[in-house]
Amino acid sequence: MIRSCGATCALALIVLVLCARPVLADTIRIGGTTSVRDSGLLQALQNAFTADTGHKMQFIVGGTGRVLQLLEAQDVSGALVHDELSETALLARGGAAERYEVMRNDYLILGPQSASVPDEAIALLQQLSNEARPFVSRGDNSGTHKAELRLWDAAGIDVDDRAARQWYRKSGTGQGATLNIAASLEAFVLADGATWLAFENKGNLTPKGCFGEALTNVYGVLVGYDGAAVDQKGALFARWLTGPGQAVIAAFTIGEMAPFAPLSDMQVDGPLPTAQAFCHGSDG
Repeated sequence: MIRSCGATCALALIVLVLCARPVLADTIRIGGTTSVRDSGLLQALQNAFTADTGHKMQFIVGGTGRVLQLLEAQDVSGALVHDELSETALLARGGAAERYEVMRNDYLILGPQSASVPDEAIALLQQLSNEARPFVSRGDNSGTHKAELRLWDAAGIDVDDRAARQWYRKSGTGQGATLNIAASLEAFVLADGATWLAFENKGNLTPKGCFGEALTNVYGVLVGYDGAAVDQKGALFARWLTGPGQAVIAAFTIGEMAPFAPLSDMQVDGPLPTAQAFCHGSDG
């Protein structure tokens, strides 16, 4: 009888210990762009998200085109990207369940310090084309690459034309490598303000084009599917990012500059204060 009780008590103790173990936090896979990682914002978001929710975030980095492919294939639960046309197209064909705007971070056209060019983006690109000045494109189907192509289109310039091949080059790489190539060639290049602030190998490059509506860069968060149902992990991340995460975005700085504007500050007319400071010689 005592032996039987001991076995029963031992079994009960094992069950109690197992039940007392903390539930392991989920790891949520989120696809996102290089600018979020390279600027340092990703680390701030990851730390705050885990502290607030108890869940870990695994960030799969790539260009917007690649990240949206991962989302549609249900390889990630959500996506933090910056090409609204591609994002809404994915929603329309059923590759994503929901989309919410998150933050803004303006683009810049960078070029050699000695270059005398307009600070308005479209006029600047038209001058580059007229003078056949070298320009390096990412050429990688990223959000930045697509934004650059829209700028050329707005300027009335066909960069696939044979004449453009003398001065227009495609790196086929990410933002950091493309900036390095542009610096080595003393060429012009498009980049987002956050990546530029964090980029260390600036060389002879400096912000030249900071003005124009086409430089507005809006980030959205998309929620994917888990089978036929809305991915609840992705939905959790989206709710956090558009809620408590907004304070993290607002507080994030590089040096003394805030490259990202949260939802509440996205509708600023004209360039963000950070972009204006760049073209007024405050980029350091």
